[in-house]
Amino acid sequence: MNRRQFISSVVASGAAPMLFNGCVGGFFANRKINVAVVGYGRIAHTMDVPGVQQFTDRCVVTAVCEYDAERAAYGKKVIEERYAKQGIVQEVKTYGDYHEMLADKSIDAVLLCIPDHQHAIVATDCLLAGKHIFLQKPFAQTIQEGRIVANIAKKKGLVVQVGAWQRSRPQFRKVVNLVRNGRLGKIARVEVGIGCDHSGGDRRPEPVPATFNYDAWLGPTDPTVPYNWTRCHTRDLKRIGDRPGWIQLAPYGWGMITNWGAHHLDITAWGLGCDPSSVHGTCEWMDLSGNKLWNVHTTYDLHYDCGGTDVHVNNKFQMGVKFIGENGDWLWCTRGAVKVTPSDPDPKVAPGQLGPLEASKPSLLADLQPSEIKDNVLSHGNERFLTSDDHFLNFLEAVAREDPQYTVCDAEGAHRSTAFCSLGRMCMEIGRGKSEGKLSWDAAKEVTGDAEADKLLAPFARGRFDLSLSLKAAGLDYKKFLKPMA
Repeated sequence: MNRRQFISSVVASGAAPMLFNGCVGGFFANRKINVAVVGYGRIAHTMDVPGVQQFTDRCVVTAVCEYDAERAAYGKKVIEERYAKQGIVQEVKTYGDYHEMLADKSIDAVLLCIPDHQHAIVATDCLLAGKHIFLQKPFAQTIQEGRIVANIAKKKGLVVQVGAWQRSRPQFRKVVNLVRNGRLGKIARVEVGIGCDHSGGDRRPEPVPATFNYDAWLGPTDPTVPYNWTRCHTRDLKRIGDRPGWIQLAPYGWGMITNWGAHHLDITAWGLGCDPSSVHGTCEWMDLSGNKLWNVHTTYDLHYDCGGTDVHVNNKFQMGVKFIGENGDWLWCTRGAVKVTPSDPDPKVAPGQLGPLEASKPSLLADLQPSEIKDNVLSHGNERFLTSDDHFLNFLEAVAREDPQYTVCDAEGAHRSTAFCSLGRMCMEIGRGKSEGKLSWDAAKEVTGDAEADKLLAPFARGRFDLSLSLKAAGLDYKKFLKPMA
């Protein structure tokens, strides 16, 4: 009998259940969740670590792992000082190798706040070590990498929450629920704006800092590229919250299509409830003149076919998602303050811009009546769970329940949303030097049918940084895990 079955039997028998602040908690009923962090940069410092650390009654951050020893020491200092301000004495261990950290059996869950090209291999190793994970978006760097992580999560029965936190904001949740329940009728098209990157960086070689394990940071990518801080991240800890260079430098990041695409195309996929069958379009690439380093796309114009709905992604659109019905009515959502109740203050909106939650007619935003609800896309497992107003709390509650279905952005859902983004990136890549790129997509088999494009599905691998080695060490069939599993 596993833990979840034991808990169910206790509840069914009428015995007092073990509780975690109101939730069935089993293994974590009488202690806090021990959380470790891999990567201490902008996202860890400004969002993910504070996001879990605020819940001192539920978890404790016990370790930081970083390839940059200065950042590891800084993360330890910040976390311990934040606890001290609350009267909590907590020692935070530091590691330079996450494998050593994973050997600590006291660690229950791991925040993965690392560059995109490291996501799949570190996530896989965490899951194989039996750790629950909070994985920053995008889910993985290639579609087959994502498929492996999703399959491992399913096999191990572990909790995965992905950092597509818009699913935990009321305006996005409301629009998705209205769209899925027919408020606009059939959706004719969706307009998606995800912003633009700009040229920059510096390709001139610099000495690798003595405290930085650059080879490990490069991971499964080319080890011969010269170091420059604009390839990786700033050395100034006072500016640790700055946007890192890798985010607009392939193969470490693919640019806005997977960066903000992992947010707004995630909402698109959530609202439509289907996978694309094709994508076509164009883009422009960054200026690489002089010593400029960053190399991803700038402007873009993509069209996806999703069950007959045209999903149009264009840099000229305001950042956000607009669902448009056949009769022209529309629902819109984006970030920003939003009125949850009529007494809330009106959010500030820039001139010429739509607010966080808008519609072509105010009546379209009326709450669904029980008789209208035919697709409760926000339900979880066997219980109604209609809101997650804190993405990190949702993760911790899922871990406490040991219930992978309780997160609002689980492994399989995040994989499919990220595949949506990755197809756009692949389309851009095969369209280089052509009038446009075109791809078909078989979501059931996860192939395009185009030999050139299908090469872009494959995981990155180099030496010890190889997913196949991780699965082999766990006694698993690597080729089997590359494909969708029943």
